[in-house]
Amino acid sequence: MYCVKCGHQVNEDDTFCPACGAKQVTTYTMCFTRNGLSEPVFIANINQWLYENPKIANVTCRFETDTSFGFMANQYKLNQFVIEYELFKHDNQNQYFLAKEEDMALYQKNVRAYMEKWKQEHPQITVINWSGGIHSRGSTGSILLGGIGARNRMNVYIFMKFPRQQMN
Repeated sequence: MYCVKCGHQVNEDDTFCPACGAKQVTTYTMCFTRNGLSEPVFIANINQWLYENPKIANVTCRFETDTSFGFMANQYKLNQFVIEYELFKHDNQNQYFLAKEEDMALYQKNVRAYMEKWKQEHPQITVINWSGGIHSRGSTGSILLGGIGARNRMNVYIFMKFPRQQMN
């Protein structure tokens, strides 16, 4: 086997190259695409895959979201979720998880402030990445609903990890 960076010969069990010090890992990519699934089913499928693959580690992610017109409201939604990861030879002690948080944001329209508060309320969880947005009825939806005003809802997608023993 040869170093992924410098080409020096390394043993199969070496984590780092003895010549240049480069980490000897392969990074994998998994892309989840919504393809018409409801959002709860889409997120459940992702979490099922994460649960069934306990050897994944050092995971990073990308959210592909958009805002589209829904029933009298612009909706912020997740359409694709891409992770990059390494594989351990043993089970990882952490579990990865994707969550969707919703909040009626009648007064608060700052997603970043919402996430800072969320992190403080969940100190045992490590947030790897998040994406969030506001969708609202705006003036058209407000008029159609009898002038009750523009109501906003905040969607935040949070990709996190936590120790596996917390799952029980």
